[in-house]
Amino acid sequence: MEVAVQFSWRDVGHVNIDCDRLLFPVVPEAPGVYRFTLDGGVYFGETDRLKRRFQHYRTPGPSQSTNIRLNAKMRELVEAGGRVEVSIITDAELAVQGIRQPLDLGHKAGRLLIESAAITTGQLSGLTLLNL
Repeated sequence: MEVAVQFSWRDVGHVNIDCDRLLFPVVPEAPGVYRFTLDGGVYFGETDRLKRRFQHYRTPGPSQSTNIRLNAKMRELVEAGGRVEVSIITDAELAVQGIRQPLDLGHKAGRLLIESAAITTGQLSGLTLLNL
């Protein structure tokens, strides 16, 4: 069986600091896959609601260890004058046996497929992945 995914990253801006909190670029309240590009690494994630997910990075709860870790890393970088670039995917295509169709990112399996492809591509490209 031949399966292929096609997607494009859309750059939406960078993370700033506002009132001592991270300020993310405006994104749609839509399902998708996201990428944070930091000096020295890349982090990939998926969510059913991009806007809400970024809010969790902005104000992580005490049990959200990944959010706490990335919040601290982003904050340190931005405060030192570095940049955290944010890119998203809200549309993708799936081809099975050569038949192409839109991939519904409203379903977690579709988002995980794209996220896994992005992580694997990043590994093969030699990127430093912050997911691992």
